[in-house]
Amino acid sequence: MSSIEDAIQQLETSASKLKQLSVEESRAIRDAVKEATKEATTKVKAEYKEKKAQARKEARDAEKSIKDAQARIQKALGSEKSSSTGGQRAKRGEREAQFVAYVKENPGSKLADIARGIGVQNSAANGLAKKAVAAGKVKKSAEKTYKVA
Repeated sequence: MSSIEDAIQQLETSASKLKQLSVEESRAIRDAVKEATKEATTKVKAEYKEKKAQARKEARDAEKSIKDAQARIQKALGSEKSSSTGGQRAKRGEREAQFVAYVKENPGSKLADIARGIGVQNSAANGLAKKAVAAGKVKKSAEKTYKVA
């Protein structure tokens, strides 16, 4: 082989080595970046995990303080909610008698006024009104007011 061919061969070998070294360097850099990113991410997550836990604890404490304050205010105002979910059920016919008595005392009352007066919801008063009208105890006018029959 001639010295030129040897030089070309040497150049090709060197170029191949340089290419291989560049590839290895790129891989090493990529792996180092990956590892550094993992470490940094882990460190930051751990740091913020503690901060988030502290913030959640503070929020729970604040919520508890607010609830306690609400309870104290309700107690001070005497508006403590009773443990009962409602009143006792009326005996059969009692509400209808109350309906008729209210209409007798307040002729010309509208259904909403009667419901408020005897302490029932409008839907319940509507059922009472239908029964009382059907029984002939009260009359309903065109203006939707009630009077005793």
